[in-house]
Amino acid sequence: MARLLNSQTNPDTWRKTIEPTQQLYSWAMNNHWGTNHHAYQEGPTVFRFVVRPHRQGDPAEASRFAIGLSQPLVATPARGPKPLATPLFQLSSNDVLVTALKPSDDGKAWIVRLYGASGKEHEVGLTWASPGPSKTWMRDTSERPITETHDPVTVPGWGLEALRVELAK
Repeated sequence: MARLLNSQTNPDTWRKTIEPTQQLYSWAMNNHWGTNHHAYQEGPTVFRFVVRPHRQGDPAEASRFAIGLSQPLVATPARGPKPLATPLFQLSSNDVLVTALKPSDDGKAWIVRLYGASGKEHEVGLTWASPGPSKTWMRDTSERPITETHDPVTVPGWGLEALRVELAK
């Protein structure tokens, strides 16, 4: 019946409860939307699933777990000077994740993108290794500084906040 979603007009047809069970079902793809695409897919499609039991729902932990599986670390030979033994910075909240850290295109700052993974707004502090930032800016997609900001930074639930961090010399 699920394939009749758009044409099913009687809500009594749908299940009201699902009994406890050990079975999992996945409907990873469907072509029953009213689009102009073919109702089929060509070629092989691979889906991978990971199931992990938990006691309480923790969306931020689920995001960290999923990122670890979908974006594994890639080992490559090191080059250049030995990195610092301490991280560049640390966040004051585990409910906010760093989704990007890169040098700015002009080479004068770090670009940091933060994600509110818990679904709740959080104020998060960034504790920097020495030398710390001289200025921190809210930025746009062009990496231009927009508004100077100070710790803590407010990150919306399920939202992104992007920073341009100019380090002291």
